[in-house]
Amino acid sequence: MKRLILASLSAVPLVACYAGERRATGECPAGEACSDTTPRGLDFVGNSLVNDILWSGPRATAIGGTQTVALEYDRGDGVDVALDMPYIADDDGGLGVSVDGTSGSQVTVRGMGSRSNYLRILDSDGLLMDRKQLTGAALTSMELVSVDFESIAADRLLAFNVGERDLGVALYGDVQHSSGPVAERLVDTSMHLTLAGATRRSWDRLSIDFAPGTYPLSVTAGDKPAATLDVVVVDHADSLVLRAGEPTTIVPNQSRSFCFEALAGARYIVGLTWTFNVDGEIETHGDPSLSRNCISFSTTKTTGTISVQASAGGQSATVAVAVAQARAAGEPVPLKPVPSAIPTAGDRAALE
Repeated sequence: MKRLILASLSAVPLVACYAGERRATGECPAGEACSDTTPRGLDFVGNSLVNDILWSGPRATAIGGTQTVALEYDRGDGVDVALDMPYIADDDGGLGVSVDGTSGSQVTVRGMGSRSNYLRILDSDGLLMDRKQLTGAALTSMELVSVDFESIAADRLLAFNVGERDLGVALYGDVQHSSGPVAERLVDTSMHLTLAGATRRSWDRLSIDFAPGTYPLSVTAGDKPAATLDVVVVDHADSLVLRAGEPTTIVPNQSRSFCFEALAGARYIVGLTWTFNVDGEIETHGDPSLSRNCISFSTTKTTGTISVQASAGGQSATVAVAVAQARAAGEPVPLKPVPSAIPTAGDRAALE
């Protein structure tokens, strides 16, 4: 399960990721005859994924599933607009994805195999406007994910707080890269979601407002049979703890984050309002706080401890954070083991 990793959006090169080859390089790709109608090339904008702030281009399409790719171009004034000229969508043999249809500036592709191939956009004379490699991948697993930007341990099952709440369904598969397969999120806009009383918000997002209980969500995606995910709704936490592996020290004048978990049994509860008390300074994190279950602070203390109390779901936990000495200049920093990018544990159905 891959949970959200918060990052500065300004650091993500979004345009470079969904730009076609011609748009990215400013040159006509080798072996192609290019059209004069789009001298700056095209952008190929795929479907967004719930809770994926790093989304920056068409992700892989699940085999048997679909994705809608929106075509945009710069008319010369620096403003990207939907492609408003006649075009032909060619899938270059369609080994990874094939063209399923077009509507206006949008091309719908279908996942065909664990391969990549070009989506080539041609003008009415058959000249290349731009092209981009798209990928198909086999769906291997799925899970429920939080729509809120919470910091959740990779191996935690989820429960959802009562009240109106959104939840997402994440699809995963092994996507082929030059270095080998990598487990990544997939797209299937034709995915069927059935949960009595829920409202569909987008292709991978539902809204619920349920009393405490467990509700079966039926998911049919890619070329796999229907699978069931349990949507667990609770109205309180059974326990609240500092997340395993979190530090319990802080260096003077350096900021550090501390993340907590409010649990129903072994499930992390999504959507709670958190209150933090750091040496008497109180801070509340609710909708739409980023990483709402974490508190970041610094201290000018050089010795002693800092009392950090977290409260949510009717439970509280207090941690005494020790003030540690700063590392001497040139002293090596011990390395931590790097976790697997996408562990297999979590609230997911295994697909065969």
